[in-house]
Amino acid sequence: MAASMTDRRSGRACPMSTTSLRMMRSGARGLHALAAELRRRAAGAFPADPEVVEFAARVSVWGRWALWVGGVIELAYRPEFWLATDREYILTLVPLVVFNAITHYRLHTRRQVKWRWLLFLSAMDIALISWSLTIGSEFHSMQYVLYFPAVALFSVVFTSVWLCLGWTSMVAVVYIAVLLAGPGLDLEAGQEKVLFTRVGSIYWVAAVVSLIARFERVRRRESARRERELLQERVALSQTIHDTAAQNAYMVSMGIQRAMRIAGNADEQLASALSATASLAKAATWELRRPIDEGHLFEGRELSRVLDSHVKTFGRLAEIPAEMVTTGDEPALALETRTRLFTIAHNALTNAFLHAQASRVEVRLEFGTGGVRLSVSDDGAGLPEDYAERGRGFRGMREEAERLNGRLIVESAGPGEGTTVTCEAPCA
Repeated sequence: MAASMTDRRSGRACPMSTTSLRMMRSGARGLHALAAELRRRAAGAFPADPEVVEFAARVSVWGRWALWVGGVIELAYRPEFWLATDREYILTLVPLVVFNAITHYRLHTRRQVKWRWLLFLSAMDIALISWSLTIGSEFHSMQYVLYFPAVALFSVVFTSVWLCLGWTSMVAVVYIAVLLAGPGLDLEAGQEKVLFTRVGSIYWVAAVVSLIARFERVRRRESARRERELLQERVALSQTIHDTAAQNAYMVSMGIQRAMRIAGNADEQLASALSATASLAKAATWELRRPIDEGHLFEGRELSRVLDSHVKTFGRLAEIPAEMVTTGDEPALALETRTRLFTIAHNALTNAFLHAQASRVEVRLEFGTGGVRLSVSDDGAGLPEDYAERGRGFRGMREEAERLNGRLIVESAGPGEGTTVTCEAPCA
């Protein structure tokens, strides 16, 4: 379809060729690609870990609030002094409160604070400090020490040594310019030596904080690398168990069941021994399913999917009808939360398999705003009064729940009334 454009001299519409439209679209795509490349290069020039950015943002927010509270207290203590001579100081608190409140709100609502915003806050801090020094216009003013936390914040967030050196140099130049434009330097009094010491201290703070931050960053990366290797080993182990030990245990169980059919009832002692051995083979096969299915959690699968598959396997091995019910949408749970809840569910199912003599088992997984609730119920023999002192099963489940900052609830009305094991924990 032909397009048109207006001729400025004649005011008439003239056709725009398809080739021109294609060239314009191609040029727009080129500009978009160029903008994306510039953003990528900018992000590479300002490398910052999102977790470090959030931590630094929280520390800086409370630091600014402390500074603001100090200013308000001083204003309330000597209002006649500040309102009469230095009202400009009060104006410096306005942008500090506004932008700090915005940052605090984003952190409180769990919205991401990016490095660009933290860079803006650092620049704002430098500007407000320099403005305060300009208002005071005194060489001996100690307000220059406020530059220290400003450059320290920058050094913590941004990893580039040259970037930190450039930012600190910019701060030093601004401070020197403020002094020269204001009170100036009394060379006879040796103020240039004092200025040199102050600027050097700014560089010293930036260098020390940068070195400490780099050391901690390297240590965290090494820890993350070891954790990734451990996860890979766990996944590989689960696959190895699935391909070797679990398959062998299953084949042994099948062989025993075949032997039971062949033996029939001809020999009661042999049939009893084979039946007990078959039960042990099933129990061993079930225990081998724990590292196999747990390996899917290390691969990043959702807890509800892994538990659903685990419950179905339980039903096939134990020959007990088992149902899995999930309520609510599963949030992005931490790996520790998923593995500990899986362990509690597995141990509760194991008790139902080995001791409860149940005819039905139900597993419920409920997600809500308050957290996650996992319950395993059976209609079996129930629990004795001293169940907590027997073995490590329930004690281990209770410890897992406590490590999640949750609680374990065991309900059993008595012998023959079944058992319900419930774990309530936050979705952290």
